[in-house]
Amino acid sequence: MLAPTDQIQLGLAARVWGRLHRLLPRASARVLGGQYCRQEPSSQLLVPSNHLLLRLLKLLAYLGALVVLGTCGYVLIEGWSLLEGFYMTVITLSTVGYTEVRELSPLGRSFTSLLIFTCLLTMTIWTAALTSFVVEGDLGGRFLQRRMLRMIAKLKGHTIVCGAGLMGQAVIERLMKRNEPVVAIDKDGQLLAALRRRWPRLLTICGSGTDELTLAQANVLEARYVVAAMGSDVDNLLLAITCRDMGDDIHIFARSNDASIANRMRKAGVDEVISPSQIGGSRVAELILA
Repeated sequence: MLAPTDQIQLGLAARVWGRLHRLLPRASARVLGGQYCRQEPSSQLLVPSNHLLLRLLKLLAYLGALVVLGTCGYVLIEGWSLLEGFYMTVITLSTVGYTEVRELSPLGRSFTSLLIFTCLLTMTIWTAALTSFVVEGDLGGRFLQRRMLRMIAKLKGHTIVCGAGLMGQAVIERLMKRNEPVVAIDKDGQLLAALRRRWPRLLTICGSGTDELTLAQANVLEARYVVAAMGSDVDNLLLAITCRDMGDDIHIFARSNDASIANRMRKAGVDEVISPSQIGGSRVAELILA
């Protein structure tokens, strides 16, 4: 187990390496309107998920089965050739309205009506599946994430909570009840999704709170408060140093259970250092002495 001082030195070294690494062309960033912005490769298009591809394959298989069924039906009912049955099936399913290959018998007309009805039902199912694909986020949440990033870019005077643990959730809950604009940052995407289900207005970013580009996506330059509530005291210290480098107008509140790191946080410009263990211990002592 490394000493807190060694952890800080390793963390600072990692931060310096991260800054140098971001200077490389493959991780370059550009500045637009005073805000940092990632340069996404043009090849990063919206790729359908495996779930959508599975539904498309099922639909194609169903259409193929309809073509085979229709072709065999015309062959058996009307006595046509396979080519004539296939052609009649295609123009029926596509509803193009071409002339019938031959005069249909009453049974053939009933079969054609059933084939048209089945085709309409298939298209209805396809439309519903496509709507579900767009609305429910089958694109892996990319539409929702880009929409949230656009909303975050318009914020001013908001609060950024880095770390969605117990302390971070407590802060988020109080602020959301007051209808304050909040941006939550955490590496756990499932945890952020659960928080969004609880507070639909909550804006979230999946990433590391110590990453400058992630902070830029959270519009840290326009933020009023930054809460460093991550599980690692070293990460909270690095976050505080990064935010203080970005501006002196940002009010920083950091969580720390280590006294030495708490002192370094204050020297780095943290406005208030909160120790959950110390606060909890003091509260228990007050109850005992009351």
